[in-house]
Amino acid sequence: EHAVKTMGYEKVPDVTRRICAICTASHSLASIGAIEAAFGVEVSDQTRALRRLLLLGEMIESHALHVFLLALPDYLGYPDAIQMASAHGEAVKGALQLKKAGNLIHNVLSGREVHGMNERVGGFSSLPSPQQLEEVGRLLEAVAPVAELGVELLSGFEPPGYNDSENVLMALEPYYGYGYLGEVVQVSDGMRFHQSQYLDHIEEGVYPHTYAKFSLYGGRSFMVGGLPRLVLNHGGLKGRALSLYRENRHLVSPGNSMCNNLAQAIELVQCVEDARRLVEGFLSDGLEEEGLAEVEPASGRGVNAVEAPRGVLYHDYVFDEEGVLAKANIVTPTAQNGANIEKDAMVVAGNLAGAPEGELVKALEMMARAYDPCISCSVHLVRVE
Repeated sequence: EHAVKTMGYEKVPDVTRRICAICTASHSLASIGAIEAAFGVEVSDQTRALRRLLLLGEMIESHALHVFLLALPDYLGYPDAIQMASAHGEAVKGALQLKKAGNLIHNVLSGREVHGMNERVGGFSSLPSPQQLEEVGRLLEAVAPVAELGVELLSGFEPPGYNDSENVLMALEPYYGYGYLGEVVQVSDGMRFHQSQYLDHIEEGVYPHTYAKFSLYGGRSFMVGGLPRLVLNHGGLKGRALSLYRENRHLVSPGNSMCNNLAQAIELVQCVEDARRLVEGFLSDGLEEEGLAEVEPASGRGVNAVEAPRGVLYHDYVFDEEGVLAKANIVTPTAQNGANIEKDAMVVAGNLAGAPEGELVKALEMMARAYDPCISCSVHLVRVE
């Protein structure tokens, strides 16, 4: 936040997208969207569709790594994915192919696999060629069956009862289908608010025992991420993802954060399907060469929220009349989940009191890992005087 202060608006996304190498697209699009909101910039439907595909690529890459290489070894009894590969080589190889597909989408649309540079305020600097889109389409078709393997493997395990508790869930209401872009934030208690009003509902604070910021909603911890999205937005699922959700609905408990793993696995199937449909549409209709939308800097505030793989991400900027950033506030998903992770840790420890230390340690590690916490964005340090 301090690093981008006093920067011109054009440079801000180039810095903020480097907050995280996995969530580079969501930080980039959240940043660009906040700038466009501040200046009243309107982009084309084509730009919105390309941004949606870029975000789907990030979801595919991130979910594949978490579901197959981080979560599944816990369930299948292996210390890591390397050990798991001996008996589940198809899953490990499939995860790497899925990651390759997500990376290719990034490369084609953003110019790089990580920290892209092609998505800009007002649109894209250049468009992918038909040949590039055809390559993406072929790879997505090849990995579609692999995406379902994650659901198949995780659905063989019941959510552990020691992790059950009341959860407040929060997610964006998608513009269309099961998406990751929207303006309205919805809460499991029925509350709905515009993204620009997030500070009226989410309170960031600090505690003496940690340097990390925690976020509260009405004085309570809450959860963002795959599980809240699936619980609140499952009506937008289609195709195989919808079928898999219906088959495994009994394993998706809103009060059990461990279900986030299965939720991400179902999302992964939907992401691959949606990305394929978008690519097919671009190939059949063609992409229109268009310049960036006109930008006229003005003093004002812009807020934009997107669904990053780990949950809702807010970028909040204030600019002066020349388009220089005067103030920034970035609220990451892991920072929002921090208080809920601590709450769940207390629940797990209480329910497993008296259990062997090894069992307790594994349960706590699996619980925290289920949130898919991002290290770089969760280290939102503050100094308590």
